[in-house]
Amino acid sequence: MNSQSSVTTLPYHVSVLQRLAEDILNGHESQLPRLTNVVVLLPEPQAAVELRRELLQQAQTRGHAALLGPTIGELRSWVSHHNQSQPSVLADSARELILVEALREHPALYGQGNVWSLADSLLNLFDELTLNQIALPVSLEDFRAQLAQSYGINDADKPALHREAQLVHTLWQAWHVQLEARNQIDRSAAYLMALADNLQHLQNVSIYLAGYNRFSRAECTWLETRLSSGNTHLYRQTASDLSGDSYPFNVLQTSVHFEQMTTSAVEDDAYSRFLAQSFDIHSQAMAERARTFNKQYPDSPVADRLSLFSADGSEEEAQAIALQVRLWLLGGRERIGIVTENRRQARRIRALLERAEIHLMDAAGWALSTTSAAATLERWLECLEEDFTHQALLDLLKSPFVFGGEDRQDYLNTVYRFEQDIVRHENVGRNLGRYREKTQGRQRRLLTEMGPQLEAIETLLERLQQIAQPFADLLDGESHAFSDYLQCLDDSLEQLGIKSAFIADAAGQRVLQELEGLLRTAEQENTRLPWNEFRVWLGRTLERFNFKPPTGTGQVQLMALGQSTLQHFDALVIASAERESLPGNGSASPFFNDTVRAELDLPTDAERLVERFDHFRRLLEAAPHVLISLRHSQDDEVIIPSPWVEALHAFHQLAYGNKLEDHQLHALLASQQTEVFRSDTRTLPEPHHQPAPSAPAVMIPEQFSASAYQQLMNCPYQFFAARYLLLEPTEAVREALQKSDYGNHVHRCLQAFHGDLPHLPGPFTEQITIHNRDQAIQLLMQISHRVFAADLDDNYLHRGWLKRWEQAIPAYIDWQMARETQWRVSAVEQAIKQEHFVTDTALYGKLDRIETGPEGQAIIDYKTGAVPRKEDVESGEAVQLPFYALLHEQQASGAIGEVLFLALEKDKVSAKNHLSGEALNDLKTGVGERLAALLQQLNNGEPLPAWGDEKTCNYCDMEGLCRKQLWEVAPAKG
Repeated sequence: MNSQSSVTTLPYHVSVLQRLAEDILNGHESQLPRLTNVVVLLPEPQAAVELRRELLQQAQTRGHAALLGPTIGELRSWVSHHNQSQPSVLADSARELILVEALREHPALYGQGNVWSLADSLLNLFDELTLNQIALPVSLEDFRAQLAQSYGINDADKPALHREAQLVHTLWQAWHVQLEARNQIDRSAAYLMALADNLQHLQNVSIYLAGYNRFSRAECTWLETRLSSGNTHLYRQTASDLSGDSYPFNVLQTSVHFEQMTTSAVEDDAYSRFLAQSFDIHSQAMAERARTFNKQYPDSPVADRLSLFSADGSEEEAQAIALQVRLWLLGGRERIGIVTENRRQARRIRALLERAEIHLMDAAGWALSTTSAAATLERWLECLEEDFTHQALLDLLKSPFVFGGEDRQDYLNTVYRFEQDIVRHENVGRNLGRYREKTQGRQRRLLTEMGPQLEAIETLLERLQQIAQPFADLLDGESHAFSDYLQCLDDSLEQLGIKSAFIADAAGQRVLQELEGLLRTAEQENTRLPWNEFRVWLGRTLERFNFKPPTGTGQVQLMALGQSTLQHFDALVIASAERESLPGNGSASPFFNDTVRAELDLPTDAERLVERFDHFRRLLEAAPHVLISLRHSQDDEVIIPSPWVEALHAFHQLAYGNKLEDHQLHALLASQQTEVFRSDTRTLPEPHHQPAPSAPAVMIPEQFSASAYQQLMNCPYQFFAARYLLLEPTEAVREALQKSDYGNHVHRCLQAFHGDLPHLPGPFTEQITIHNRDQAIQLLMQISHRVFAADLDDNYLHRGWLKRWEQAIPAYIDWQMARETQWRVSAVEQAIKQEHFVTDTALYGKLDRIETGPEGQAIIDYKTGAVPRKEDVESGEAVQLPFYALLHEQQASGAIGEVLFLALEKDKVSAKNHLSGEALNDLKTGVGERLAALLQQLNNGEPLPAWGDEKTCNYCDMEGLCRKQLWEVAPAKG
């Protein structure tokens, strides 16, 4: 084809792909259906899919059922693929390692900065310099003078300027010396060679380029040469208002001299003019432009084409987008696009649409590091680094990628038993040795009942320990070869079954590819750095590469802003249109400001901003229906909208007195009838009445403790869930000692001091006096160190709990010394059970301490935490003390003369809530009568007190009469 025009400029609302397909078929009509000498270069793969569809449709109207060709690809990959020189190219991972090592050798150049981030920024700068064919001055002084002139600084010896110039110049020179010594070039230099080779060897092809907004200087040279030959054709887009300077963003500069250029005739489109006037910042003020536009177009030209949805949070925005997509599909729209720069929001939108059984084509994908395959790899590395902490270990073992060749059900049962029996029941938070120790101890105790299960757990743990063993020498904090790290990691993945499982998974295959590439690089470079540096290198690799799932089919496409190039739709959503995404913070280089970059002919931030605006501006005319969604707030924080969206909104408000807000979508979203509801029943459930749960006699607890009684008093519904339904929250593994653990340890210390516990010192059998006070303190100290010993091994911070108890020991001994003048300890940790208190329900409890004295017997309950209020105890709200007195009396153990709480506080020990005499008898009787009545009611199958609406319950935040009705069954005295 030898067209009279080499460059064609089209308005935004015209489909470039449709025009491109038409021109290709017209220009090569005599060769149809063979288009093997035609090459089409597009920046995005998704555009290639659309072009193939368009070519085939137009070819079929010309009588050709199929086409042979053309070749469709991306400029850089196509040129590099046909490079006949085949130079030795340095891998990206290798050049990053080389530059990091160079920076490590010159620490004065970067100070305390992050060496990996700095290397990444430097490599980006080096690529820009190479592709734009910029050579830095040979001497540092000349480069510093050049920068000073560009910055407008008279003194070239300014410290900041000196550091920047020295860093860039030194490493640029060192970089090229290193490449020359290795007889290699980087990818950017290889691309320059490929461009030159392409001009010499590929002359007999027709090349079409579309969708490119900016070219490097090397690409411009290649393109100018190709355009002058007459067999290359460039397609560009701009706003329909081509008046020139009045429109600030109409043409992106490409530095290409266009000798032959045609512009398609532009129809007088009111919508396009509205958009042009909204962004025309160089002419009249917006208010004047709006009044003028209103006179020309009295009716809004955007009312049926463009709308805004301002959401209160990301979830509402995602739901609104999903609802609008469903409405468009129901209305017959066939091609719907969703464009967003917010990947978190994109995944939420995808989830909502898939719940509605709407499948998407996701062109953007997501970071490889966020895939489940990469997450499994990360969990294994966390296990190695954090001594097999239980969270990481359980996540690893439950992954479908681990030990996939095992009998899956038996393996998962073993993992479940490990979690429940060892991690949670034995409360082990980390360390394979500790897990195995607890497993073996449990085997000795439960060999008959759980022998096979525990043996399977022990085998699993032993296997993990063997796989992890080679890493012991690599995690010593010293520098090792990166190849050793990777080889050891590769071997461990093989033994864990992860490698074979990754091969069957698309994301897993990408992870293996990256690991293999890193291993090749590491073997060639022999870089030696500590483990944490290796982890940074590995993590950056997985974060840098995107994973795109296999392309599916669907009417809805999800993509990022740059991927929308050349796309046209029946309806379009531009989501997350906030300033943080549009225009966004960008990826500004830390080297040189825009003025200096312009002087050096490097891309500037302003040019990147213009390019993003061009994408946004084109999208506004890429569909007959466009919805722009954004958040006006998130978690009570105001979110600033995109200035481009604010310009549209403000111009329409000034011109027509109303907002572009989609009120109909707001109303539909508020309706329950628009919610996606998937039910497995044909009818709706019957409406519920006030809850009044009851249970058959078999569900009634056979034993009733003081804590159960207190729970029933506090909240009948919590009692019903916990005691009848046996519902409990998952017990968390406590890596740090909690107050309840501390209380149990203190109880055990006092039990050994006053009683006799195996394997612990004590008891102290003498009466404590001023003469043996120190011996008593010393013995209790010894007991305490033995009791807390295991926790001190687990966590050094547990010493704080031991220190707290040690500070209270002298005060306790002094209190005990005064107490012993009248009372003697007769029993500790005494378990008492009263059978058939009511029907088949027994009472039981464990009394911390029983004493004998002049008034009979006394019960003391130790409290290391909060002590019930005196008012609650005397009114019968706090039932523990009178319950213990009742239980002791029912056991026929003799009358109790007094009960009390002993508060064991830091540096202070004191008796609280002392009850005795008539007050104790009245409370004991009232609590017993009420408990008997309640138990009788429950045994008769009567429901718990019904839920009303009189007041808010302090325990479950439910408004109800349950506790009031509970008291009316049999109120306690006082």
